[in-house]
Amino acid sequence: MSSMTKRITTTLLATAASAALLTGTVATPGMAATAQTAPAHSAAAHTTGKKASTIPAAPSAGCGTEQKPGNDEKTIPTEDGERSYRINIPRDYELETPLPLVLGFHGNGSDGAEFQNYTGLPTLPAITVFPDGDESDGKRSWQGAPYASGADDVAFVAELLDSIESEHCIDLNRVYATGKSNGGGMVSVLACHLRDRFSAFAPVAGAYYPQSTEGCDYSTPTPMLAIHGTGDATMHYEGGHRQGEDYPGVREWIEPWAEASDCAKTAERQVGRKGVKVVRTQWTQCSTGDDPKTTAGADKKTAAVELYSVADGGHVWPGEVVYSGGGYVTKDFSATNTVWDFFRSHPGATQGPTQK
Repeated sequence: MSSMTKRITTTLLATAASAALLTGTVATPGMAATAQTAPAHSAAAHTTGKKASTIPAAPSAGCGTEQKPGNDEKTIPTEDGERSYRINIPRDYELETPLPLVLGFHGNGSDGAEFQNYTGLPTLPAITVFPDGDESDGKRSWQGAPYASGADDVAFVAELLDSIESEHCIDLNRVYATGKSNGGGMVSVLACHLRDRFSAFAPVAGAYYPQSTEGCDYSTPTPMLAIHGTGDATMHYEGGHRQGEDYPGVREWIEPWAEASDCAKTAERQVGRKGVKVVRTQWTQCSTGDDPKTTAGADKKTAAVELYSVADGGHVWPGEVVYSGGGYVTKDFSATNTVWDFFRSHPGATQGPTQK
């Protein structure tokens, strides 16, 4: 098969796969799944209330490369030394079917394995990757905090994306980043300094130290979702002082992203279930601008910026599978489902692997 024929065939397969991936049974938005008739890694097991975009898949250079499904620990060389990460390849992975890619960043003192376990993110119909932060004084952390090791984590993530997208069949229109606490702060860093490699971002209980937005370029409309508990005693919802730094409240942190998307209105409504009070704030009537990586479709009223405020929620991952520490955690509102719902609704072209 000629290279041209292979590319055409791959693109046709990708378009069909994209349509199949984005359809399935509908669950209640924000709720943890209680019954599944589809396999754990199938799209049907994880679709939620919002209608997913029908933007076709964009196959990465790794399509056609055979990979063994499973959850494995791997390493990659960087200028700061060898770095480790975990990668989960769904059991129904097909070498010509592009899948979304989700990177998940752990909090200070944790690691990728722990983060994947309490979030349940590996059950998504996507390739999920959980990098380990650089270790300093016995703790792993990320760029964007006063206690960071000094490693160039942005460069590490860029190299990691190059490697994964070159060796696996990734949909370059669906590359996402999420994280908790210091990992949420790292998501902020990536949104500021590696914007072209991701379609959308979603930090949870983020640690938004000044270092996480230093030198940030807010000129490009960017799909952004944040989830934060109002009872978070570690990174206070309204902001505070920690590690010798003043940090902003989550609303203050997210507003520049709404301004970047030129959102005209703000709408709030209760979305919690079973007595759980969760308020969703949507910045609506946002401009898509000229950038294809912003809110999908012609409907200018589709919000590209959202904040979920969990009443009394602690420094936790709401709906978590295993307790992640830090106060009250609701089981009736799922951060994983909410983040995935947002990602599905906000695809967008990414730069893809750097040519070297």
